Amino acid sequence: MELVLIKLGGSLITDKGKPYTARPEIMTHLVEQISLIRLENPNLQLIIGNGAGSFAHQSAKKYNTIDGFFCDADKLGFCLVHQDALDLNILLAKIFLQAGLPVISLPPVTMAITQNKKLFTIDFSVIENSLQAGLIPLVFGDVVLDKAIGGTILSTDTLLAELAKYFYSQGKFQVRLVNAGNYPGVLGEDGQVLSNITPVNYPQIKAALGESESIDVTGGMAKKVEEFFAISSLGVDCWIIDGNVSGNLARAVLNKPTQGTLIKAF
Repeated sequence: MELVLIKLGGSLITDKGKPYTARPEIMTHLVEQISLIRLENPNLQLIIGNGAGSFAHQSAKKYNTIDGFFCDADKLGFCLVHQDALDLNILLAKIFLQAGLPVISLPPVTMAITQNKKLFTIDFSVIENSLQAGLIPLVFGDVVLDKAIGGTILSTDTLLAELAKYFYSQGKFQVRLVNAGNYPGVLGEDGQVLSNITPVNYPQIKAALGESESIDVTGGMAKKVEEFFAISSLGVDCWIIDGNVSGNLARAVLNKPTQGTLIKAF
């Protein structure tokens, strides 16, 4: 059984240069592609995650939420970051539902607990049950409670990487991950898109990977590639693609020739 984890990047579905500015026309185009994917391969299991973009990254930076909460103002900030993440997710969920796709929003704050920013425990049973019921889980980067520092942030990339490992470990799924952003793929030192990242070339290109140009508290491209490279060693192929290119998301999800960067174990 095939399972594809799709990330709709915050740089794609929002204008990261303008606080709290969504890009509904891009969201609609992405949802239309996912509708086509479902028509072409109705047996394909999907889990979709969206980035925080110009919504929660703004408040997360203001309150330094990733480093915990230690006073009443920090606690309020933690809750405001969660609300900002929810607000964007709700906008996206409504577009899916209007298109007739049965998405169910599942906040990670109800699933995960960290300790000193490292995952301590995570329970994906609600996601499993949603898939079994024929629903499409819709997750997102979110705040989570932390046993040492009160709370922190669990990025969409980290969450999807953990989901990929979890479902791959069950042995029932052929798992792939597709990250659609507002960039053509991973750029090398010469500024050109790398078609593949493997254990052979990863050490050389690692130094060229940069942080996000916009506010991004969770590490930008360098962190994204690091996490995806780690799960590729399991046999989980990971695409990083330009979600603005017409049909590119559908091609990647359906395992057709795609513009972007493929991260794989060999």
